[in-house]
Amino acid sequence: MSEHQNAPQNPVTQAAALAKAPIGSPEDVQRLLGAIEQIMDALDNVLIEETALLRNGEIKEALDLVEAKNQLSIQYMLLQKSIAANASLVKQLAPQDAELLARRHEMFQSTLQTNLAVIATAKEVSSELVGDINEVIQKGAKAQTYGNAGQAPVQVSQKQGISIDTRS
Repeated sequence: MSEHQNAPQNPVTQAAALAKAPIGSPEDVQRLLGAIEQIMDALDNVLIEETALLRNGEIKEALDLVEAKNQLSIQYMLLQKSIAANASLVKQLAPQDAELLARRHEMFQSTLQTNLAVIATAKEVSSELVGDINEVIQKGAKAQTYGNAGQAPVQVSQKQGISIDTRS
């Protein structure tokens, strides 16, 4: 075997391989459900940590979690898609495990909704803060006095504004 074949696969590749693997036994279902549960636990922990950091105003630290959250989200979606595509087989081969997973998803949804609400609030607060700073900067660019003829001075130095990308 070559060195490349012995190298461990990255987690997304492993999740993709597991998601594509045929399901033919209760063990196959348990392997798939066990993997998605582990990913959900890890993603849940990242979301809880990110939520706490954002609530404390630690934006930079929260941004450091984005890569881990994205990787776990990709793995989750790959496995979830496989489970959904094989839902009847999963329920037939491992009905209790399928029910446990459904309950686990409900708990996960609660964490996800809280996280999304905190992200939306942090984004709104950040946008308002940047807008307020820009307003202060622009006020400083306006002439505060009048010239000899009661006119605003011709030479007013213009301050540079702040650009805000509101697309995301």
